[in-house]
Amino acid sequence: MKSEIITAAVLLPTAVLMPGVALGDTASEIAALQQAVADQQTNANHIWTMLAAALVLLMQFGFLLLEAGFVRAKNSVNVAQKNFVDLFIAVICFYVLGFGLMFGSSINGWLGNPLHFMFFNQLEAWDYTFFVFQAAFVGTAATIVSGAVAERMRFGGYIFATLAISLVIYPVFGHWAWGNLLDTSNTAWLANAGFIDFAGSTVVHSVGAWIGLAGIIVLGPRIGKFNADGSVNSIQGYSVVLAGGGALVLMVGWIGFNGGSTTAGTPAFAKIVANTILAAAFAGGSGLFFGYLFDRKYQPGRSINSMLGGLVAITAGCDAVMPGGAAQIGLIAGLVVILSAEILERYFKLDDVLYAVSIHGTCGVLGTLLVAVYATEEKLAAATRFEQFLVQAQGAGLAFVWSFGLGMLLFVLLDRTVGLRVSHEDEVMGLNAAEHGVTLGTGEIQKILHAMISEDKIDLTRELNETSGDEAAEIAQILNPFLRKVRDLAGSIQVRSDQIADRSSKLEVLSKSFLSGAGMVMTEADSTHAAANNVDTELKARSDMFGRLSENSEDVSQSARLMTDELGAVSQTVQALSVSIKEIAANASSASAISNDVIRITSEATVTTSALQEAAGQIQDIVALISNIANQTNLLALNATIEAARAGIHGRGFGIVAGEVKSLAQSTSAALEDIQHRIGNLVNGTSMVTGSITQVSDIVASMNDAIRAIAEAAEKQGISTGDISTSVNNVSSKAQMITGQLNALSSGIIDGSSEVRNITNFTDTLKSGSQKLRHEANSGLDNAHTVGDHVNELADIADHLKKTAGTFKISA
Repeated sequence: MKSEIITAAVLLPTAVLMPGVALGDTASEIAALQQAVADQQTNANHIWTMLAAALVLLMQFGFLLLEAGFVRAKNSVNVAQKNFVDLFIAVICFYVLGFGLMFGSSINGWLGNPLHFMFFNQLEAWDYTFFVFQAAFVGTAATIVSGAVAERMRFGGYIFATLAISLVIYPVFGHWAWGNLLDTSNTAWLANAGFIDFAGSTVVHSVGAWIGLAGIIVLGPRIGKFNADGSVNSIQGYSVVLAGGGALVLMVGWIGFNGGSTTAGTPAFAKIVANTILAAAFAGGSGLFFGYLFDRKYQPGRSINSMLGGLVAITAGCDAVMPGGAAQIGLIAGLVVILSAEILERYFKLDDVLYAVSIHGTCGVLGTLLVAVYATEEKLAAATRFEQFLVQAQGAGLAFVWSFGLGMLLFVLLDRTVGLRVSHEDEVMGLNAAEHGVTLGTGEIQKILHAMISEDKIDLTRELNETSGDEAAEIAQILNPFLRKVRDLAGSIQVRSDQIADRSSKLEVLSKSFLSGAGMVMTEADSTHAAANNVDTELKARSDMFGRLSENSEDVSQSARLMTDELGAVSQTVQALSVSIKEIAANASSASAISNDVIRITSEATVTTSALQEAAGQIQDIVALISNIANQTNLLALNATIEAARAGIHGRGFGIVAGEVKSLAQSTSAALEDIQHRIGNLVNGTSMVTGSITQVSDIVASMNDAIRAIAEAAEKQGISTGDISTSVNNVSSKAQMITGQLNALSSGIIDGSSEVRNITNFTDTLKSGSQKLRHEANSGLDNAHTVGDHVNELADIADHLKKTAGTFKISA
């Protein structure tokens, strides 16, 4: 429609300016002109698509540089040849079968008719252009696998994998998503469902990445990538400069990859290219920033990989999003590349040399899903963004299941049939030489060096070629003198190893003797230390005993001095007692005489009291007589009174006399009663006196006997006291001597205690010295063991050195 408007705009002024021209002629000219414009547009489409295809093919060179830079130099030729060969194989396979499977007449929407374009019979011009563009795409899908499995996959196995990718895996899924691009009447069921993948985030990049993931799993990691504990070792690539240059070439090629997917030379690709460049730039910046946060260094690989991840992510929706959305997609992709690479490597232990899974797989899915988020409304194939997201997720998931599933089946079959991984020796040597027989610059040197070490003995008799005239000759001129020195050194080592072995044998004998002597010293040191401990214990006990003896001797000495003093006092007391006993004896004699007198007097008193008692008895008899007289007188007076009373007045005088007589009788009775009472008392008292005198006499007699006994005892005691006084005087003299001896003994004990303390101090010194001796002996024993161990190690080293030196061939 736009071309028709342009044609009309061009031809209308011409018709006005040429009034002489018939309108019919003008109409035919307009039609011819329109056809010419259409033809020019077709030509422009061809030119742009072919130019885009050339840019996509240029990406193959970018992948070559990228992989050669990120692998080690010994494998760089291998990855370079893979990038050549997979392109050849991909184009051939796509020509033979893949193009028809992908774009031929659809068979129920699942695959195209492989016979439709068989050998390109009856193709139109546009079919050829479209084939060239799509053939470049299939080459990209195949070469992604190369970076994932680099440095350990057999070249033959890789060729088989490329055949399978180009013939079946890529074309079949491509038909599901793009089968209607060449023939719009075709039924591409995933595209018809509304799946949007404009330039191949999923169809090309994710498919290649998931196949690569299967290869990574089956092959396993490179030698030395992971330690036994699972920690990751960084393997430095050959040249980050090459890798960076390759990334920039890829960025240029991506202009054709995304822009050429319009397959039309119209201004429509301008925004597509702008979005592509913006996503790449923002992704690279994101990788630079977040990479620094992770590494605290500006590692070039982070920004390179993130930029490529941004290019992959924008590929799906480069025509559907606005530039702001493209920038955001790039920012997200840059971070996702870093995170996914870390997760796959550190947690899943997957060795992806070029991070193909993170760049092409993860970011391919990311970009495919983000189409539903950032695409403009008119570009959405589904009714809502959520429905579009589900369709996008379905397509991305299906791509994983199809590609990874067939990839695992493919690589397992290859591994069990033709073999997939190179040998350990080839991997160490490098695939340049092992797989291709070529080297990079120093190949001849590497070949000779490998030959030198491949034999049973390292052949140091060989020398490198110094006459090739290239940089290898310069290196040879440096290495040959070094090899000569190594050869001389190896010869010297062989001689010295024999000498060391001989010396080690002698040292072994000396070390055994030293060990035996050290053991004896250790035993004696232990005995000495034990004896010193025993002596120290005994001396401490004796020192304590001497201390107690010193204290006791002082107490005894003090007691002896007190005893001497007491004995002196006792002697004086005994002497005084002797005097007192003599006086007692004298007094006892006097008392005995007095007691004899008392006995005599008491005897006389007893006689007197007996006479007195007899007189008192006689008095009592007289008193009884008088009492009878008084009673009779009283009776007489009573009778007189009675008679006087009878006489009356004549008897009055008689009555008075009778009264007097009666009164006298009564007085006499009273006096007699008193006399009787007194005489009774006298008799009683006399009886008591008599009893007392008798008792006194008995007591005095007893006292006299006692006094005589006392006198006799006092006399004997006096004799004994004299003996005691003499003995006490003698004991006092002996006690004084003992006190002097005890004082001397106490001084001796004090001196002995001091000597024991001195000996104890010496023993402490001896014990300390024995402990040090024991420690030194123990150290000596340990040293002896250590020397023995070192001697054994020296013998082992000598033996190992001898064997090692024997591995070198130093003479022809």
